[in-house]
Amino acid sequence: MQAEARSRVNLRQLVYGSLEPIIEANAQMSQSMVDTIFKFSDDKGHDDDGYPVVQLKTLQLVYDQLRHDDLDMLYSEKIGLEIPLLSIIPLSGLKVSKSKIQFSTEVQEIEYNNGKVDIYTKVAASESDRSAQSSRIDFEIEMESDPVAEGLARLIDQLGQNFVPTIHEKSPIDLDGNKLDDEDRQNHETRKELYRQEQRLARLISQLTGIQRSDEDKTEEDFSVYKPLEAYKDTLNKKLAEVRKKILEHDIVHELSLDEESSKQTEE
Repeated sequence: MQAEARSRVNLRQLVYGSLEPIIEANAQMSQSMVDTIFKFSDDKGHDDDGYPVVQLKTLQLVYDQLRHDDLDMLYSEKIGLEIPLLSIIPLSGLKVSKSKIQFSTEVQEIEYNNGKVDIYTKVAASESDRSAQSSRIDFEIEMESDPVAEGLARLIDQLGQNFVPTIHEKSPIDLDGNKLDDEDRQNHETRKELYRQEQRLARLISQLTGIQRSDEDKTEEDFSVYKPLEAYKDTLNKKLAEVRKKILEHDIVHELSLDEESSKQTEE
């Protein structure tokens, strides 16, 4: 006897109909992750192939650190670190991690159409008595979610690497941690520039000296690297002597000014 259409359902539709809400829920939660990415990005239109382009919004983190400069002067340095917001905002990876579907059916009818078997069933309570006149099918389906998509995981890892710090401000400080006044700061910058000139000139002279020594091992027929550069060495030595003289004069004047200032404070 054929069951009424309203009391039967195709078994295939029954099984997939139970899974579709879970699949759809996962799809909606995955879309929310995409929406979050767009929320923390600026729309940049589309590329030549028509794909959307977004510029990740960034956050500037600023902090202070203490360092020493070329003259071993302690100074406070304000460092800025620009990072993408997406690297510190947790993306929601919600999914149905595990679901179990249980139901029982009674077979009402079996049809064969073009080599395809359609089984029509009626949902029955699992505790109900089994009918001796119909077959019974019990289902228990378990599903687990996949981990975070590999592409997204690699993106987050890349965003968390290679942050480039930028210097916003540098302030020399004394041994007590106080910022130098304008006069002392200018004095320090002048001394530092003279020191750098001295280092550059000394490095060039050292390189010329090294080439000169290597040429001493060559015969007269060998090509001389030092000879065309020999005239520069005297010039560099003169410049180095001038810079060192300026450094000495600068240090003497600065030291005398400190003694004079100390004497005034004592008298007061």
